[in-house]
Amino acid sequence: MGLSGALRAVSSTLCALACIMITVTALADEPFNKQLRIVVPVAAGSSLDARARIIAHALGERLKVQPIVENKPGAGGTIGSAFVAKAPADGTTLLFTNDSVVINPHVYRDPGYDALKDLAPITQAYTAAMVLVAYPGFKGTSVRELIALARKEPEAVTYGSSGNGGLPHLAMEVFNRAAGIRLVHIAYKGDSQALADIIAGRVSVMVSGIPAALPQIKSGSLRALGVTTGHRVRALPDVPTVAEAGLPAYDMYAWTGFFAPARTPKSVIDRLHRELAASLESEEVKRHLEATGGQIAPSSPAQFGQFMRKEFERYGKLVKELGLKID
Repeated sequence: MGLSGALRAVSSTLCALACIMITVTALADEPFNKQLRIVVPVAAGSSLDARARIIAHALGERLKVQPIVENKPGAGGTIGSAFVAKAPADGTTLLFTNDSVVINPHVYRDPGYDALKDLAPITQAYTAAMVLVAYPGFKGTSVRELIALARKEPEAVTYGSSGNGGLPHLAMEVFNRAAGIRLVHIAYKGDSQALADIIAGRVSVMVSGIPAALPQIKSGSLRALGVTTGHRVRALPDVPTVAEAGLPAYDMYAWTGFFAPARTPKSVIDRLHRELAASLESEEVKRHLEATGGQIAPSSPAQFGQFMRKEFERYGKLVKELGLKID
């Protein structure tokens, strides 16, 4: 081969490599040239939904493609989680959920997805306190009074939750065990439905996400009895922790994160991680979370996956101890 032939061969090789690089880059960016869908497995108006929309707005500012937040509530979050697990693995459909994603496989006989095999962790989003609330006319004006009333009149006190198997449900079951009481459970499809019945006095108490309950607490439509974490929160500075108010060992918090279908290419997961982590660091997101009892907690996909496996085991043990099982 002469010099000209060698040069042509080198040129062809370089062109081929360039085409490969362009193709790889295009594949990595492809989801961001389409409409992103963020599935939230709870009803609109819930705390998880409210925060999802704040994060989605910040993500849209970065990508110049505003994601669609789609609510798929039901069965404690299993319907939405299973939907994303079975979605095309191209990075265009994401799941934004909380601890329930690893609780449900222990609570439901068939949740429709395998938490550790069918979902690819992208990043943890934030941790947050929840709040135990009651309707204003409820006889128990504090955690201690609630417990005393439940012991005196076991059938008189009911509690609502955002759904069977969800973290608020589990948080109240842990409360029951710690207090040595048994409150009657009424499950709803999201915070907002349960809170409406509490405000109306049809249900006694519930553990709610703070964003959904905060306006009603401020207006006097709900009474806050205690926050669920071991420390008070800026959003409700005068509300004691449940631990302070009568159950010293009580400490429950929510964590959230983003997931994609398990077969999503690593290049797409990595890009999603970078964009979501940057969105969580935005002033808009941090300001909203701080005002509603939350704190950002971004992590790498590997870190989030490791954390998720530990939480899966921890909640499995807790669900077994509580004896929770839903067919």
